[in-house]
Amino acid sequence: MRNLVLLGVSAVVAALTAVSLAATPAPRPMALWQKVQVLRKAQALMLESTAYQPGSRTVDAYTVDLANPLANEAIRKSRGITKVRRYPNGALLVKENFNGHRRATGVTAMLKLSGYDQADRNWLMAAYTPAGRVLAYGKVPACIACHTVVSKQDFVFAPPPKQLLSLAIWKAFFPKQTIAPAYAQLLRWHPAAVVR
Repeated sequence: MRNLVLLGVSAVVAALTAVSLAATPAPRPMALWQKVQVLRKAQALMLESTAYQPGSRTVDAYTVDLANPLANEAIRKSRGITKVRRYPNGALLVKENFNGHRRATGVTAMLKLSGYDQADRNWLMAAYTPAGRVLAYGKVPACIACHTVVSKQDFVFAPPPKQLLSLAIWKAFFPKQTIAPAYAQLLRWHPAAVVR
């Protein structure tokens, strides 16, 4: 009888552990878009970034990186983006893309969700038009493939010129795009910042 009770207790503990490790449910695309809008409205810049920093493509000549308080606190505690090893559940990072006239061309987002995609550090990836139409959402292979270049810092790039994609990597991910002249110049001026 005692063994049965112990087995029963073990089963309950195992079940409770499984529940506590369960994945955080992914929000619907428009629910995440609303969270993105909160950051955009608040102009919640990601630490170490600046408004209208150089983008890598001519279609996004400028970018603005935003972050929610959870993400910025992880950066602050780690003393820099390149030193963050894991962002907490609920961390939200947003990149607004702008053309050469500073007109919005798109918005991308990364939301950390416990248990969502453990193989890819539990990031939900999203891409939207400036008006909020969903272009990509969820486990987006192209986004994940690019971000694995900075896997040591939990898939999050530091803004330029602190980190830059090598020209070879850039061409592999954007074969039909044109590199922005300002970004090409940054590659020449900051060779030590190139991620390989």
